Amino acid sequence: MSAEEMIKVIMSWSGEDSHRGRLVRAFQSDMGNDPALQAKRLAMLGLHAEKQAKRKAGLTPAAA
Repeated sequence: MSAEEMIKVIMSWSGEDSHRGRLVRAFQSDMGNDPALQAKRLAMLGLHAEKQAKRKAGLTPAAA
């Protein structure tokens, strides 16, 4: 999976009422205007993507 595809999958979570959905929305809005916070959010989103990829279903966009 290319980086662009992975980012698309991660951004698809923005509509979810979940921790990863809130992380995506905070990342998109640059909440706090702090590069260190943005880096932490991106790292946490990467962990969520890794967990999803390890599931049997694999890494797929969230259902809309």
